[in-house]
Amino acid sequence: MQDITKTARQIAGSPEDHLDEIHLFTSAWAAMKAARGQGFNPSRLRAAHLIDSPAPSPEPTQQTLDRVAQKAREIIDAKGYQPKRRHVA
Repeated sequence: MQDITKTARQIAGSPEDHLDEIHLFTSAWAAMKAARGQGFNPSRLRAAHLIDSPAPSPEPTQQTLDRVAQKAREIIDAKGYQPKRRHVA
């Protein structure tokens, strides 16, 4: 069982090498899950999802700061706090 799990880890760890052999990748994933006493739905597993998952687009810094400041102002108003200076939030 140890050899099977080791081989399964090698296959699942490099899905780009097994894109043409989806059954092999799925079997390796099943072996790893079975070793942990878990099951899985093979229709939800694709090697391409592990390789080509799109990265989240970065939000511009100013947009992030504006969004966080607005949320902080909403919380301050909701709790009834009185900031000493308006530029605090």
